[in-house]
Amino acid sequence: MNAKEWILELKEVGVLKEGQKNGKSYLHLQTPCKIHLSENATQQIRDTYEANVEKGGVLVALPQRENGITHLHIDRLIYLTNISDDKHRSYLPNPKELDEALTETYSGKDIKYFAIRFHTHPTHSENPFNEMLNYIYQCNTSNQDQLVSDFPVSIGEINVLMPRCLILCNGRLSNRTFIGFYNGLIAPIEFEIHRNEQREKAMQKIFDKIEEWLEKDSDNKWWLIGGGLAMALLIIRYYKFAIPLILLIFLMSQSFISSEHENPQYFAQVINGKITIDIP
Repeated sequence: MNAKEWILELKEVGVLKEGQKNGKSYLHLQTPCKIHLSENATQQIRDTYEANVEKGGVLVALPQRENGITHLHIDRLIYLTNISDDKHRSYLPNPKELDEALTETYSGKDIKYFAIRFHTHPTHSENPFNEMLNYIYQCNTSNQDQLVSDFPVSIGEINVLMPRCLILCNGRLSNRTFIGFYNGLIAPIEFEIHRNEQREKAMQKIFDKIEEWLEKDSDNKWWLIGGGLAMALLIIRYYKFAIPLILLIFLMSQSFISSEHENPQYFAQVINGKITIDIP
């Protein structure tokens, strides 16, 4: 079975479906979709991440359709040489290596896979605070990322549009790895809107917990009022130190949204071990 026959078979069993964008027809993944990264894959991501340059390659994904859900199982990565003139700011894969990686995945002799192209964003800074800021603000797709995510893989006359993946790490202040999937006609092309929605849900959970705590004991409200007044006095008295600290806590709190202990959608922040990311 050649690559084209295999793609058509995946369409037949429901892994792929037809879609259109800007008047062009594509085959893309059927949703809902679950992307499973093994512990080996997440460890390889962390071990090979370089904080001062952009890198990239291919996530090797084994597709499966089961009980109306598309599953992609990822256990390894293929890195491709970055031939960009400015590796600190951009990623451009070696075209020969990319062709070889696509051939290895889509046209494998024994097992055929999907190739999900990925790249990293750098987070390096000599200042730990700036590194945290880099991690937070780099956890989103650039205009160029969004543009090239519309480039499909052509198999004969068939165009297959897979989601892209963005990866970055911050190992100095927290041992977290950001892994996010975008576009492919099944995911947002950027993460900020979804991250804001998650932040609102997280804040609502905090408020619900506080409300529950207050309802348990009528004296708890006085503890809350007393704590609030004490915090206000500290901010007024030591505002030069308090405001940067509050800002840092707020920024760091964003990096804890969507951990592997929840059911992350589109992206996750992984400490260690395997992770499943849902695309609803």
